Amino acid sequence: MLFNTFVFVLFFIAVYAVFLVFGYFAKDRPWALRAQNLWLLAASYFFYGWWEWFFLTLIFTSTFIDYFAALGIQRSKSVTGKKLFLAFSVVANLGLLFTMKYFDFFTSSFVSSYNALVGIWGGNPLSFSSIMVLQNFVLPVGISFYTFQTMSYTIDVYRGQIEPEKDFFDFALFVNYFPQLVAGPIERAVDLLPQLKKPKFPTLDVLPLAAWDILLGYFMKVYVADNLAMYIDQVFLGGKGLYLANPGLITTVDGSQIFVACLGLLMQVYCDFAGYSFIALGTSRLLGVTLTVNFETPEYSRNPIEFWNRWHVTLNRWFRDYIYISLGGSRFGKFKQLRNLFIIFVVSGFWHGANWTFVTWGTMQGVYTVVYLAFFAPKKKEEETDNKITFKSFLSGTASRILIYVLVAVSGVAFRSYDGSMMLLYFQKVFCFWDWSLAPTNGVKSSWILFQEMLKITLPLFILDGITYFKKDRYWFYNYHYLIQAFIFCVVGFLILTKGIFGKEVIYFAF
Repeated sequence: MLFNTFVFVLFFIAVYAVFLVFGYFAKDRPWALRAQNLWLLAASYFFYGWWEWFFLTLIFTSTFIDYFAALGIQRSKSVTGKKLFLAFSVVANLGLLFTMKYFDFFTSSFVSSYNALVGIWGGNPLSFSSIMVLQNFVLPVGISFYTFQTMSYTIDVYRGQIEPEKDFFDFALFVNYFPQLVAGPIERAVDLLPQLKKPKFPTLDVLPLAAWDILLGYFMKVYVADNLAMYIDQVFLGGKGLYLANPGLITTVDGSQIFVACLGLLMQVYCDFAGYSFIALGTSRLLGVTLTVNFETPEYSRNPIEFWNRWHVTLNRWFRDYIYISLGGSRFGKFKQLRNLFIIFVVSGFWHGANWTFVTWGTMQGVYTVVYLAFFAPKKKEEETDNKITFKSFLSGTASRILIYVLVAVSGVAFRSYDGSMMLLYFQKVFCFWDWSLAPTNGVKSSWILFQEMLKITLPLFILDGITYFKKDRYWFYNYHYLIQAFIFCVVGFLILTKGIFGKEVIYFAF
């Protein structure tokens, strides 16, 4: 079930009506709190099972494994016993994730490498039919998100940072809570579980915040992201099937068109994912639960560190807390710190997809970050004293923001390509001479037209996000006259209703 469909609106209205009835009595009557949580749990299972009921068996499995593993960790008297229960949880969860998401990747890579050696040394090549593969198997929606969320729970229990949850149904709600189930944010148990165990009812002060979160989310998703997709798909093609059926199409695209499409692609992915996250945030506020803000205007970042502190915040926090720190963090010198950061970005690329294109994309982010920290990052004292805005700082700040945007955008060639051949060809075209002809080529609009059309779509969001970034307040307009508030709501709502494209899936469902 997608947030950007009419069926979700009907679903949420029905769920919310019953939720409010239970919430009204939940403060004074324990049975009502129990009924409220069981109702949300049932609604969450229905929400997730809407795609494919078989997927529920996987999320049931993760829930049972981590619930009992955490209890086993607490009850174990020895360190070895605790480690065994933790290992069981990690291996089981990663085993499910590997089988569903990465099995084909490794088997395909093995077959290709083996056949290449056979071609050199001689022998009988393998075919995909001669080994077990999961080709054409549908990837369970959100499996990477809820797997990481449940793993973080058992790791935190093992570290002694939280007590294991005794109530199975409350823990199941933590794993399956539908606003953030399929696309995050990846919540920590210490933040989400206590909220779920309390009586939940929205207060008047959160209603305006929830309204803007939801409106902004739909604006980013159905207006900005899904309108941009029409132009970006001209350059990167609308799907892998189209690419495989017509591989020659990519040879006719010019480097200037690819570059401009990458500029729009960064905003498309940002708005597609952040928009869905904001809808989740606002929906959850209406349910009396506050989720982590997953995106903080990353397009205005001045350096790679700031960008990744503002983009997919909870995933980066997960990698920091459970991999980067485990590798040693910054405790053993600058070189090892940079090494650990680079490893994190490569792993992040692999998390995004079972394809060498995503590994390349993650490697590029690692190179950007390592080079910045090694050669360009200011010292802490300079950061603390350099707060005065001057013409020079304005120019340098603007230039650095444009540079970071372009660097991350260009890496989108790897993120959006369907295989290594397409990625290498598009990178070659981007870094070669461009043809800025105004004439469209093979159905793809010219670079100038692409740029103009995408700028028209994204300009309202650039303005909103720019004010938010510099004011450091996403709800800044609530401090102004109600007519200004009404004007912003009306403009955003008008664009959603008249130009929005409803029903398109979220890009990150593939991850």
